[in-house]
Amino acid sequence: MPFLIRLFAIAFVAASAAAAGAQSQTLATKSNYPARPIRLIVPVAPGGGTEVVARIIAIKLSEALGQQVVVDNRAGGGGVIGTEIVARASPDGYTLLFALASYTVTPFLVKNIPYDPVKSFTPITQVATQALVLAIHPSLPVNSVKELIAYAKTHPGKLNVGIASMGGAGHVAAEYFKQETKTQTASVMYKGGAPMLIALAGGEVQLTFATSITAMAFIKQNRVKVLATSSKQRLPYFPEVPTLEEAGLKGFEVAPWQGLLGPAGLSRAIVDQLYTEVGKLLRLPEVRERLAATGSDPVGSTPEEFAAQIKRELKQFGSVIKAAGIKAE
Repeated sequence: MPFLIRLFAIAFVAASAAAAGAQSQTLATKSNYPARPIRLIVPVAPGGGTEVVARIIAIKLSEALGQQVVVDNRAGGGGVIGTEIVARASPDGYTLLFALASYTVTPFLVKNIPYDPVKSFTPITQVATQALVLAIHPSLPVNSVKELIAYAKTHPGKLNVGIASMGGAGHVAAEYFKQETKTQTASVMYKGGAPMLIALAGGEVQLTFATSITAMAFIKQNRVKVLATSSKQRLPYFPEVPTLEEAGLKGFEVAPWQGLLGPAGLSRAIVDQLYTEVGKLLRLPEVRERLAATGSDPVGSTPEEFAAQIKRELKQFGSVIKAAGIKAE
């Protein structure tokens, strides 16, 4: 019996030591990270809305972590070039991806992408989103989404939808809307949101899905009319405008966004540290004000929520893109 007692005692001490060592290692990981600057890959060219949001976050995250977060623009290949850099990086937390909405669209537009959008990355948090507005030309005799659908069905093929960019959120939203409502519309491509909205205001096209910040000036001037938004809740600056969900299109969630991801295998300790710090800075009034100026709403989702969203969009958008026959330019 004494032998068994000694054996159990030795086992207990060994187990306790192992647990303490594991806890010590986890705490060391948290306390030692980051020990040098962090490279934040932004897979688009400088000057766009995504880069502006990235720099807002990078500045504040640098202050919170005590190490510089360096924004590194790596445009090209529809975001593939910059995204691949992170997919191939060491999972040590020093190379991160500031992804945008095209992350869940590009796999269906670019053949043989050199990474898996799910398996090659570790989701950390969705940072911000930019709601889309369903805008129409004022001459269109409708005042609600329900009336728009009815009008489109009684005038098949007569409505033209303005598209700001091939494969963009607005394009996906337009095709998704058409598929969900079983209406027939013609897509007209433009080189950017501004020329597309000018065309809508001029009556060249009758409706579009555009970011609220891009459409704001046209809305205030009553050159276009908003029927609904793609946000989860009503927008504070359009309190009278219903969401598409409220308008009857259940589960209609298509909107540009930005989020933070790391390479596959990134430790949970680092993921939690980054997620927590980003969540804190997204609650700062000055950060919220700067994001609002870009038409962005802060999110700060958990790693699990962000991972679920990515998988949902890949399934949903893949189906929409295939059915619509959307191809890269």
